[in-house]
Amino acid sequence: MKKVSEGKMVVQDHFPEDVKVAVKSFLAAGKMMEDEGLENMPSDYLVNLLETLSKYPEYNKLTMDLYKAYNKEK
Repeated sequence: MKKVSEGKMVVQDHFPEDVKVAVKSFLAAGKMMEDEGLENMPSDYLVNLLETLSKYPEYNKLTMDLYKAYNKEK
């Protein structure tokens, strides 16, 4: 989550608007988690992200990249 807390992760403009909003919300929650020293983020952020991404099978790689990035930082 270090990249998130430093603001180094950005959402590319070519994604559909609902995907951009869901990813930005998830990243903001991750930053809040890191900044406040919380161990967990509210699950609503992850649920919203996964539900949004599930509408777009072409973004399965994005889903896996986010998971890998999160898991790597744990």
